[in-house]
Amino acid sequence: MSLAHFFVVFIAIHAVSGMISLVAGTISVIAKKGGEIHKKSGKIFFYGMMLAGGSGIAASVLPGHYNLFLFVVGLFSFYLVLSGYRALNFTKVKTRAQLRPDIILAWVMIIVAILMISFGSYVLIKIDTIGIVLLIFGAIAFLNGYNDLKAFKDLKTLRKKAIRLHIGKISGGYIAAFTAFLVTNAVLPSLLGWLLPTVFGTVFITYWLRKTRIKKKRVTS
Repeated sequence: MSLAHFFVVFIAIHAVSGMISLVAGTISVIAKKGGEIHKKSGKIFFYGMMLAGGSGIAASVLPGHYNLFLFVVGLFSFYLVLSGYRALNFTKVKTRAQLRPDIILAWVMIIVAILMISFGSYVLIKIDTIGIVLLIFGAIAFLNGYNDLKAFKDLKTLRKKAIRLHIGKISGGYIAAFTAFLVTNAVLPSLLGWLLPTVFGTVFITYWLRKTRIKKKRVTS
């Protein structure tokens, strides 16, 4: 099988699994949190996004078919969904050794984020305003990785924040899937399609993080 055939196969897998993830993710967002529908649709979303992200990355690095933005979206969504799914286990974490895969994942994201920001700056200055996309996504990726490493230092607080981390990361993965859908189908002008879902998604994530905020105990005299 030629590289062209492999590319077609990866893109087909990416498109189908991405669409399934988008539908499942929407159901999970609408469904009652913690309910059976939310859990089942959430699992479908997770596995679909893993497949969509992996196939997207594979397609983007094939010789003759290099696609930087497909690579970035694939890697970014893969990281967000995987780290968000693993965050559910943080409620039971007792030692930093249990977090080794998560620490490695966070460092990989930070390194990739620095490359995204560097190349985004070059694209913005030399080529096109689309470089803004790489800068913004790179900054978000860097902050996610940095905040993860920071959170891993305090296991007691990490256990308390597990659900909030899950919500923030998984929601970010859903935003990435929705962004890919808008950009691929040219629903909105290029730059708007890349950034608008992030704006609305940030509002959504902020709402749920406020709703699940850890309440401090009042000190009575």
